[in-house]
Amino acid sequence: MDFKKMLLDMAEAQADKMKDEAVGFIGSEEFAKEIATKINEKIDIPFVSEEKEQVFFEKVVDIITDLLEGVFKGK
Repeated sequence: MDFKKMLLDMAEAQADKMKDEAVGFIGSEEFAKEIATKINEKIDIPFVSEEKEQVFFEKVVDIITDLLEGVFKGK
């Protein structure tokens, strides 16, 4: 039995599981809305209502999370 190979296989399996969980979290609606809200709290666009800013930042965050998902998935 190759102990080193067994440990490497276990570590790779764990890393794959964590990557899948991270991609799922990043792609979640809850995460996107939370990030957009935090951005909206920090940035004010003059003459634009908070509601419209929120929609804008949610769309921006959606694009960014799509890009991050692609990076994690190797696309």
